[in-house]
Amino acid sequence: MLLPLALAAQLVAHDPSVAFEKYQLPNGLTVILSEDHRLPQVAVDVWYHVGAANQVPGKSGFAHLFEHMMFSGAKHIGPAPFQVLEGIGTSAGAMANGTTSEDRTNYFEVVPSAELPTALWLESDRMAFLLDTLDEKKLNVQRDVVSNERRQSYENRAYGTAELRFCDLFYPKPHPYYDCVIGTIAEIQSASMDDLRGFFRQFYAPNNASIAIVGNFDPAEAKAQVARYFGAIPRQPDVVRPNVAQPQLSGVIKETVQDQVAKIPQLDLGWVGVKAFDPDEPAGDVLARILAGGKASRLYQELVQKRQIASDVSADNDSHLLGGIFGIEATVKDGHTTGELAPIIEQLLDAVRKNGVTDDEVDRAKRVILAGKLRGLERIGGFGGKADLLNHYEMYQGDPGYLGKDLARYRAVTADAVKAFANKYLLLDRRVILDIQPAGGGK
Repeated sequence: MLLPLALAAQLVAHDPSVAFEKYQLPNGLTVILSEDHRLPQVAVDVWYHVGAANQVPGKSGFAHLFEHMMFSGAKHIGPAPFQVLEGIGTSAGAMANGTTSEDRTNYFEVVPSAELPTALWLESDRMAFLLDTLDEKKLNVQRDVVSNERRQSYENRAYGTAELRFCDLFYPKPHPYYDCVIGTIAEIQSASMDDLRGFFRQFYAPNNASIAIVGNFDPAEAKAQVARYFGAIPRQPDVVRPNVAQPQLSGVIKETVQDQVAKIPQLDLGWVGVKAFDPDEPAGDVLARILAGGKASRLYQELVQKRQIASDVSADNDSHLLGGIFGIEATVKDGHTTGELAPIIEQLLDAVRKNGVTDDEVDRAKRVILAGKLRGLERIGGFGGKADLLNHYEMYQGDPGYLGKDLARYRAVTADAVKAFANKYLLLDRRVILDIQPAGGGK
């Protein structure tokens, strides 16, 4: 049942907001400050606006490789940044780490309030003085670390090779998302010192970065510390924001993937989706949730509960700066085949195209999605925390306070909008079908 209009309006009025102050240093560094005095901690979150989207053919995996290089030390902090953080009571992992995506690279730490200067010193030293200590030995180590990560996360993981194949089919060369964020081992191993120096000078500049500071701090003191540690870092030429068209499928691509690790067959279906913050993105997210977002979803009920021909099923509307993929994955239950899954999934999708979805389904999906967006506000930093959220909205929308508008665009999704998304994007004659089979014949 839909919420009464009065109650819905009341909930909107009571949406949490994140108070912040945004300003820029003369060198172009964007600074976002948000006070949160619940705990004696401060989160520092630096986003460099560089990811796979900025890579060129022959240099796949460079953004991710450079993330690893940033943890190899700098001129003043020494060769082990994590040791500096551990010395002030911050452990690597959820409290201090870095990640690389299709569109950005971030570095974050949550530290005791009194150690905010230490965190800023560490991040500024990496931004300003990383090249002072970069050498072939460090590069060799990190090339091997990233190469092993590809093996562990993709080549030696069940269904990982299919994930790589999806990247190549939806983002063919010369699209920068080709080879996924991880890149190929050959191109990772070919990275030279000159390559890394050029990459650093082009993208690791204050005017291509934003820093969010969230937690228990005094704004005047924080501003003084930011100016002290980052103000003298020179501005570099502005980075041209990549603008590559979303590749389109011209027909149906069907392939069988022989997986050396998987023991159970899986069926992967994919369609060209939408870019991040496209007007159709919320309807796609709601549709993914209705189709395979939990045990009450349509595909789970039909394939897992009723027919018992699948052990699991999921759907995702994956959106990034330069493109998106709407995907469905269904893992076969022992004794059944992917051939049994395909027609049932198609029947359910056809029902959505023709008859749409219910208001109740849309309402449930929106509640889960909205709750997920708000859950990160419970933490000042770390993966998906408040500092991360502010930087996310800053990079994609130029507005750290976009949360309210983001919630509003999801609340606006209707059953008609979901049906329209299915008819516009989940096309029978333009999709990818990957039939993933154990190379050894399964169990």
